[in-house]
Amino acid sequence: MKNILTLCIATIVLFSGCEINKKAQMEALGQCTYTIESMDRLTIGGQPVNNFMKNGQVNLAVLPSMALLLLSKDVPLEAQVNMKITNPVAKKAAMNSFKYLIEIQGKPVFEGTVDENINLDQNQSTTIPLTFKANIFGVAKEAGFENFLNEMLTRKSEGFIALKIKPSIKIGNSNIYYPGYITVDNNLMQRIKF
Repeated sequence: MKNILTLCIATIVLFSGCEINKKAQMEALGQCTYTIESMDRLTIGGQPVNNFMKNGQVNLAVLPSMALLLLSKDVPLEAQVNMKITNPVAKKAAMNSFKYLIEIQGKPVFEGTVDENINLDQNQSTTIPLTFKANIFGVAKEAGFENFLNEMLTRKSEGFIALKIKPSIKIGNSNIYYPGYITVDNNLMQRIKF
């Protein structure tokens, strides 16, 4: 009977220790730094975004193809964002997977998931590629197509295209997500060189 009681107490201590460790890892996720290394292969309607600008002005040669996209109500925006995660704290930061959200002018246009185990000790970092493809017709129509393209290509307004993430840890068989999204970058367009 004494052995059974000892075994029960040891099991309770073990599981509560695991829960405390998971909580510490979740707190460490919130203290990690998330930065954008680069934004690659950005296209609008299959054309590189660089084609839309010429000598600091909107390139008029792309307007006919843009008009066709608008008529079809399908304006695909595609890119790969390379996000760097760094753990500056002494606690180990670990995530099982995370959701990422692309917003344009504060409106969600794409949500994706990365299912990759990431374990970072203090001062370790890793770079994760995030890809997205979203139809931006509705957002562009709401803002006015001319204003939308101008904002996108001149990159003057903060928060035009934003990236947010929601990391998770695995407890048992369930992913427990960080409460709320962490804003990684409020102006992804600044990463593009014209």
